[in-house]
Amino acid sequence: MRLTNFYLLSIFSHAAAAGIIAGYAPGWKDIGNVDMSKYTHINLAYAEPQANGTFTMESSYNIDQIADKIHRAGSRALLSLGGYSGSRYISDILKSSDTRTTLIAGVVEYLKIHGLDGVDVDWVPSPCNHVDLANDSSNLLVFVRELRQALEATGAKKLIALGVGMSPFPGPSGQPLADVSAYANWVDYINILAYDVNSQQETTGPNAPLNFEYGRGVQQSLVGAIDNWTRAKFPAGQITAGLAFYGRAAIAKTDMSMAPWNVYQAQESEVPRGDIDDGLWSDRCTGKPASYSGVWSYGNLRKQVLQSPDTTTPPWQRFWDSVSLTPWVFNPGSKMFISYDDPASVSAKVSHVLGKGLGGVTVYDITMDFNGELVNVVRDAVKPDSSKTTLLPSASPTSSDMLGWPSSSESATLGPAPSSSSQSSSAPPPSSLPPPTILPVPSSSPLPPPLALPPADNGLGGPRAGSECGWQASYRCVERDGKSAQFMQCASGIWVQQQCGIGTACVQNGDYIYCDYPR
Repeated sequence: MRLTNFYLLSIFSHAAAAGIIAGYAPGWKDIGNVDMSKYTHINLAYAEPQANGTFTMESSYNIDQIADKIHRAGSRALLSLGGYSGSRYISDILKSSDTRTTLIAGVVEYLKIHGLDGVDVDWVPSPCNHVDLANDSSNLLVFVRELRQALEATGAKKLIALGVGMSPFPGPSGQPLADVSAYANWVDYINILAYDVNSQQETTGPNAPLNFEYGRGVQQSLVGAIDNWTRAKFPAGQITAGLAFYGRAAIAKTDMSMAPWNVYQAQESEVPRGDIDDGLWSDRCTGKPASYSGVWSYGNLRKQVLQSPDTTTPPWQRFWDSVSLTPWVFNPGSKMFISYDDPASVSAKVSHVLGKGLGGVTVYDITMDFNGELVNVVRDAVKPDSSKTTLLPSASPTSSDMLGWPSSSESATLGPAPSSSSQSSSAPPPSSLPPPTILPVPSSSPLPPPLALPPADNGLGGPRAGSECGWQASYRCVERDGKSAQFMQCASGIWVQQQCGIGTACVQNGDYIYCDYPR
């Protein structure tokens, strides 16, 4: 099909993302009390695609009522498609023109019926996923192109966003593509999911590091992820950085407070219960027994652990990692370690995001804040202000600007800009805390060369722990004979060892795995 000049202009008008403060609204949570005006975009998560290309959307809230509330707050409402449990069939759907067309038609109709402003596609790696490594990335490009064309055909402006990993989409070899600029022609922006980096490792570590420490922990960070995508020619202005409004817990094997400069210390393999909202959950993909997630929302940290953003309730102790620029707390009695984000670490990340010319941030999730302490830090930095030198649009964008901050006619619903005084504390900060003014991380900072990674092959037909992997090469059995319970998960570009449930073994079936009784 030959594209007219008008159609080309329509496509490229979507590439002007700036000033985005997006946030996920999980369907299983109560979002009724969240101030939607704090965000420019709300992702209603998650719709789960089925094998035939249709999808289901189950949520505790009424989509129409929530969409209306979001719009009255001057924000945009998007449908989030996929997620950890909902990405199983995406590979199969996208490789077939019939199921791909069915999915696209369903999305277009759903947005129309419920008055939503766009769709966020989160193709998240999980053990359930069917994988076609040779074709997944090219099929995704076809999908977003056809989705854009279908949305344009309705005559209504709709957004397309993608939730992505910390490395660009993989090529047929499993290595990240060197040029992903073509995707930017069809999507408005991508969101880098830059968290859960050091979960389920042999040592503790930062959950969402701004920088990683060479040779320690998973060698991935927000700084590195942004560089990965921009080096692969994805426009910086069409990238949002994922921020975690939560942390993850582990049980250390030693008293970590005896070495407060070291966030990487030996931990137990069993994940402890997180905050008061953390419950037992059975992962149907791995077949493991029900377990806790170890997740602590920032809101519950403030209620259960922190008296203020930088002071703790005894016996908890707070420390600051000067490399990842994130805080962590430790309980010497229970030996519980929690890595999380707070106003200081969020400020550091947003400073880097603006310094690199990104389009904004995306938060997981909007229910996890505490009285707006974290999102207010973001708003104070990202909200368009003519007195600040940023990449953002003018203070009065047109009402048709689907990507930036709401127009001046809508701004009355937003209220006054948050005061920075909410971050202060009357208690003197420990010497381990960062200085009050946080500057962007210089892109030219000298760094040592990366360490050599282990060989990719473990000699048993599977990958070796610690070696590199591609973004969608998500799971592989350690052994191909179907007798070992161990498998490898591709986490942030590195193979990490995991294990099936008791009495089961990992079975490799082409490009995907499942846990079953030993053969």
